[in-house]
Formats: sequence, structure tokens, C-alpha cells
Amino acid sequence: MTQYTFFSVLLFVSLLILCQGTSAASSTDKVADGLSLLQESLDNQEECEQRIRAFDKIHTVISGVFYKKAKSLEEAGNTTESQIALQEAEYHINIVKAAYDLGLLHFDDSAKLHNFYGEIIHDFFNQSNEAAKHWKRASQLDPDFARAFCNFGMYACHTGMYSIGLDNMDTALRLEPDDVDLLYNMTQLYLLHPAHIMQIRQWPRNKVYNEAMKMSKKAVYLRPGDFEVLRDYALNFFTGEDFEIKVNWNDAVKAWQAARSKAKTDAELFNTWLNEARAHKRNDNKEKTMECLDAAQSIWPESSVVKQLIKDFRG
Repeated sequence: MTQYTFFSVLLFVSLLILCQGTSAASSTDKVADGLSLLQESLDNQEECEQRIRAFDKIHTVISGVFYKKAKSLEEAGNTTESQIALQEAEYHINIVKAAYDLGLLHFDDSAKLHNFYGEIIHDFFNQSNEAAKHWKRASQLDPDFARAFCNFGMYACHTGMYSIGLDNMDTALRLEPDDVDLLYNMTQLYLLHPAHIMQIRQWPRNKVYNEAMKMSKKAVYLRPGDFEVLRDYALNFFTGEDFEIKVNWNDAVKAWQAARSKAKTDAELFNTWLNEARAHKRNDNKEKTMECLDAAQSIWPESSVVKQLIKDFRG
């Protein structure tokens, strides 16, 4: 079976499960039935990796749908139905974990399986230390696997091993210099932990910020249509104040305008108008500040945040 055909079959089966709801997930045999789709790939490592990764993506999405449903039902007071939906969400994550367990049982030398298994148990099972072992193993099995180095690097930094973490992040970025997610992670590492970066790099504080902004700007260049990337870059201008940097607020304004051009929801539009107003205010442009605040207020007229900003500005 080709990868495309397998993915189509898996998508059909998974959507069928989603439509069936609780009756489909109530049987313990369903885990085995779901994993049966992977059985015929267990004599070919590359095919096995592809199938399990596709399996992972689909069931993780379905789990997210059920989780949102559970949350909505809980907020509406439907506790029993919420618990049923939550059990569905947990089933789909559990079957993903089981798929990686199965794959690793046959291909323990697979860097990809170790890496993505680590992501699953880290993100959904709160097993960060165990996940780190799999990321480390993945990076040892494949010295060119940037994602594994990034995952282990972020883990190391979060557990206080900044020198080790930064070394792994450097390796990841050297392997994949145009990976936007890597650039974002490294940017956040610089901006959130500047003291450690200064000590390890032997840089002055302002250089930490400037290098972070270079990476953030590069991410925008590489992914100019991504609202979140554009928004993060725009937000980083405000962080410059914490670094005692003379911020170019004209550039910040342009960054918020660029983000607004890719906004898709009222919340995103509101956010860009509000923050552009803040940039104009720091630039002592009263007219533009009020224009932006008025635009934000037109989206959410009752916003207490905008009302307070207008009051503070006029006061």
C-alpha cells in the first residue's frame, strides 16, 4: 500500500471513529483494531515511521476536537457528557502512544520514532524526563536531526542546564537555519533568559536583544503570511524596554500593521490595533494613538482595556 493510500484509509477510519463517538471507543478491542492498520508496515522501518507519524497527526487532531467538546460541555454544565468526550480525547492520545510503543518495539534504532514518542509523552503524559531520554537518543541516532536537538535543548534549558541546552539549540539551528519554529524557540530563549545567555555567550545585554530580534525578523521573512509569527515579532519590540534598548517605534508600528494584514478574527484585529496604539503612544504620536484606540474600540465597544487606555491617555 502506498503512503498516500494508507493515509487516505487512516483518515477515513479515523473520521468514522469520530462520527461514531462513544460507542466506538467503549470497546477495549478498538485499540488493537486501530493499531492493525500499522501491522503490515512492521517489516519496513521507513514505511513504519511514515505510517505512525500520519497516525499520530490524525489521532492528535481528533483528540483535540473531543477535548474542546469536553471543555464546552463542562462549561455548559453537562458533566456526564463532558466526561464521555474527555474519555474519547484520552483514547485517541493513548492509541498514538501505543502506536509508537509498537514501532519502537520493532525499530528501536529509529531516531524519528524516539523523537516523536518523546513529544507525545512530554505533551500529553507529563513525562518530561523520560521524553528527554528519547530526544537524546534520537539526536545520537541521527546527528542531522535538528528537531531532536531542539527538543532536548529546550528541555535542558527548562531544567536549568542552560549551557547544555544552548549548545543543543545551536546545533539545531546550524542544521536547519531556516526553520521558523527553531528561530522562534531560540528568540524566546534569548528574551526570557538573557542573564544566562550573557554569561554563556559573553555578550553585553543589548547584544542579546539585538540578536534575538534578528532571528525574529528572519522568521517573519521566511513566513510572511503567518499571523502568529508576525505578532510575535511585533511584541518583541516592547521587550526592548526591558533591555534598556532605544526601540525604533516606527518599525514597531509597521510590524503591527503587517500583523493586522494577516489577522483573521476580531480578537486578532483588536490585538493589533491596541498594540499599534501602544507603539504610537511610546512614539509620542497622540493623533495616531487615538485613531488606533478608536479602531480597537469599534471592534469591542465595551472593552474595559480600551476605555482605561483612553482615559489614561486623555488624563
